[in-house]
Amino acid sequence: MKSFAISVVLVLGVVVRPAAAAERTVIVLTASATDDRLEATRQAIGFWNAVLADLGVETRLGEPQVVVESPVERRLENYARRIVQRAVRLPAGDSEPDAPEVLTSLDADIVVLLSRQDIMSFTWPFPRVDPPRYLVIIRSARAPDRNDPMVSRHVAAHELGHAMGLLHNESPHTLMCGPCQPLTAEPDDTGFLPLMESERVRLVQLHGGEKAR
Repeated sequence: MKSFAISVVLVLGVVVRPAAAAERTVIVLTASATDDRLEATRQAIGFWNAVLADLGVETRLGEPQVVVESPVERRLENYARRIVQRAVRLPAGDSEPDAPEVLTSLDADIVVLLSRQDIMSFTWPFPRVDPPRYLVIIRSARAPDRNDPMVSRHVAAHELGHAMGLLHNESPHTLMCGPCQPLTAEPDDTGFLPLMESERVRLVQLHGGEKAR
């Protein structure tokens, strides 16, 4: 067993709606093809697809398209930092500025940026875009507890959970905890911290499935 802290944030005040397509396309932007967070993200995608299959939900996260050293990465880093700075002051709403064209022009439902900056990991919906699309930021792994495959997998899975429509809960021993505190990791047989039953019900409500019928 291992103790770790997951540093994550979801800006509240956002109405999350179900995805329109059965497959949610994913692009991962990374500065290096050897970044450990890349494999962690792939494992997190596999986890969510297994959960959705178990629920009888048709929605899946697609095989990620990996883009190394994208010329738009720096501009997305700057946009991500502005989001973090704004989030501590105001909730998202009608006043939220449109996402930059370098982001909206990326052909994916979920854009994952493996950030080189030490900012908070978070998930952010593109403002006024329907069907919903999301920017997922995974922070730079610099502190010793973050530079650990288990932590990286859980952070990636947690943030993708927000992109699937889940919010934070108050249970620190579950995947969607928030705020997350240092804890003794006790993953289930999937290798990830568990979901709450209410979250599994929520996924079915959002995406449809056998248990919704």
